[in-house]
Amino acid sequence: MNLMDLFSLEGKNAVVIGGSRGLGKGIAVGLAQGGATVTVCSRNEKACLEAAQEIAEKSGRPAFGAAIDIEDEQNIAEVFEKIIAERGGLDILVNSAGINIRKPAEEYTPQDWDKVQNIQLRGPFFTCQTAAKYWIANGIQGRIINISSVNAKVVARPNIVSYVAAKGGVMQMTKALAAEWAKYGIRVNAIAPGFFKTELTKVLFENKQSNDEICGHTPMGRPGDPDRELAGAAVYFASDASSYTTGQLLCVDGGYTTI
Repeated sequence: MNLMDLFSLEGKNAVVIGGSRGLGKGIAVGLAQGGATVTVCSRNEKACLEAAQEIAEKSGRPAFGAAIDIEDEQNIAEVFEKIIAERGGLDILVNSAGINIRKPAEEYTPQDWDKVQNIQLRGPFFTCQTAAKYWIANGIQGRIINISSVNAKVVARPNIVSYVAAKGGVMQMTKALAAEWAKYGIRVNAIAPGFFKTELTKVLFENKQSNDEICGHTPMGRPGDPDRELAGAAVYFASDASSYTTGQLLCVDGGYTTI
């Protein structure tokens, strides 16, 4: 087999949670360009449909949008069931929904803590579980790509305690699910992005001091580009090129975690 054929996603159906903007959108475009039929999911249906149109234009392939609330397990089940019925199956799941609350740890409220954990850790577990139940029941060797963070390995910034805890949890959850579901041929991996310019992080790059600190600590001296610098890692994990890879955390961080 030609090496590049291993990276093909032709005939695969992918769901990208949080794919309407930022890192998730860049990944969704990459999966579509790799050959997958992509359904973009987030709370905002309008944003999903707009992103799907853009993905279709960039990839030349059909793409779809669907609203989902990953804080509601029943809604997750209903949306996945609908997508599977309409697309004819599900092969790839990407968990890229994101939220952060920046404040000193001593000022965190229970509501602050729970909101970040629900979006960054609890919700992704139940989307993984929902996909895996379908795959196990139907003998499908699915692929899960969770989006963790360099904050799973280092505390890159202060005042984000719940985010750091959640991203560390995503890393460990990925390993646990990989070990448990390997017997079904289900592969579970994670990408740990460094600092990318997105709506979630723009406040950091608009501030000269924090911008200089981030770029100064990053050996490559710049933030990542969400439109092009995560897609390759996602296609690798989603494709047969990674058929013997599971439970791994791949840092795409410009060298941030080397220091």
